[in-house]
Amino acid sequence: MTFDQVVVKVFCATEERRSRFHDLRGNFALKRPRDLADCAFALWTTFLRKAFGVRLRQPWITRCSFRQIKKWLPPSATVFEWGSGMSTLWYERHACEVHAVDDNPQWCTYLRRKVKRASIYFEEGEDNYVGKIGEFPLEYFDLIVIDGSHRYSCLMAAWKHLKPCGILLIDNTDMECSKGIDEELSAQPHGAQVFRLPGWCPGNFFPTETTICISDKAALRPVRDP
Repeated sequence: MTFDQVVVKVFCATEERRSRFHDLRGNFALKRPRDLADCAFALWTTFLRKAFGVRLRQPWITRCSFRQIKKWLPPSATVFEWGSGMSTLWYERHACEVHAVDDNPQWCTYLRRKVKRASIYFEEGEDNYVGKIGEFPLEYFDLIVIDGSHRYSCLMAAWKHLKPCGILLIDNTDMECSKGIDEELSAQPHGAQVFRLPGWCPGNFFPTETTICISDKAALRPVRDP
């Protein structure tokens, strides 16, 4: 690694960022006192992951979005995830029913040894991966999470399986993997309220953006995270 690459790695994390304290949209992630605590949390959990392989068993989404999910998600909730992970382990402890689909067979095998109640599905190919949700009734899920492959296609398939007033969560909406989603959400489809929540997440010492959509705009007031 060259000296210039080391400088970029230390101060910017990636070449596309203005600094290690900006997400890929250019949002500065140290605006409030709580952001400092979230930044310290991200640094500590990144150290644990890098040094000891410890992965925090909760959703690796921005801390502000995680606080909202904790408030909104009832114990009776049904959850569907595209992209399984530590979030799956957390959701099965805090929700009634959890289904997660992934296209990495080794990761699926690893998680199946960790979960107690959640269902983990391995699906290859976009049609099978995205279409897995079609095996469930319409308006079945309280929470649908998009945090894996084929994100735009997952978004288009998600709406009809979300309960009225349900929550749709899309992680890393500032990144290239979520390309095309901005245009869809800008029209506020299905009367959804859209909240973009940049900030810090576990296991990575740089900010990103998580987006939360509420399928019925009358259901919840705008997100506030003091």
